[in-house]
Amino acid sequence: MIIVLVLAIVLTLSYQTVSLLQSVSNTDLLFRRIYTKEKQYLVLKSITLRVIELLRKEEKSYDALTDPWARNYEFETPLGTVSVLIVDEDRFLNPNYLKKLKGLEGVFDRLLFSLEIDPELKRRILIWTGQEEGYLDTKFPVKRAPMDSVYELELFWENKEDLYGKKEGEIQKPGLYELLTTFSDGRININTAPLFILASLDPQIDWELAKKIDERRREKPFRQVKDILLVEGVSLDAEYRIEQFTKVNSRYFRIILTLEGEGEKTTYTVVYDRDKNRIVYREVR
Repeated sequence: MIIVLVLAIVLTLSYQTVSLLQSVSNTDLLFRRIYTKEKQYLVLKSITLRVIELLRKEEKSYDALTDPWARNYEFETPLGTVSVLIVDEDRFLNPNYLKKLKGLEGVFDRLLFSLEIDPELKRRILIWTGQEEGYLDTKFPVKRAPMDSVYELELFWENKEDLYGKKEGEIQKPGLYELLTTFSDGRININTAPLFILASLDPQIDWELAKKIDERRREKPFRQVKDILLVEGVSLDAEYRIEQFTKVNSRYFRIILTLEGEGEKTTYTVVYDRDKNRIVYREVR
């Protein structure tokens, strides 16, 4: 009986010892991961400042997809591979300005139609952002103020395909998250706007004409909005209408840097306001 008791005690102590060792090992691994992530974050933060410096030097009267900042970059560091992606937020449509800029509401109407999204969404956005009075049947309090993030759409719109995109046969249609922003003054940069937005700028600009505009701006970026008249098919009336909510330069840039190495991956994202030389949003993952 005593032998059995001793054996039980030994086994119990052995189990506790193994558990303790595993706990110490897991704790050590956790601290290593935290240390690695912290190092990656500091490196990315430093690179971000350098990218911002380059963006300031790139500042000019127009911004286009042919500019150096619009390319994807990747390079090696002692801590791993760094990738850099810069996207100007002014290429997208800002729903906070639908009633504030003449003509922008029509652009959104045409965009919803091309994406086959129920126009009821526009009414809900206008009420949520306080641009229009009305009632919303939602479990969240209606904000009645500008959206801080496009992801607020999920608080009052349930169809995820409308937001994240959907595939119809061989065609992949983008969702609104790929076409909207809350970081802009409402005006859209026609040098960088996605095709779906180009084709929604005016009733006279269809998909084929939008492709012609895209081809022209890649060969020779527009230096002023009036230059869009150089594209065959764009009328003076259309140019006059879109001039009220378009531009050829950008103010806000989303900088996404990713560092992967030592078994860890860190992504550092900021939105930079070039006009005021300040970071207005940051996120670390």
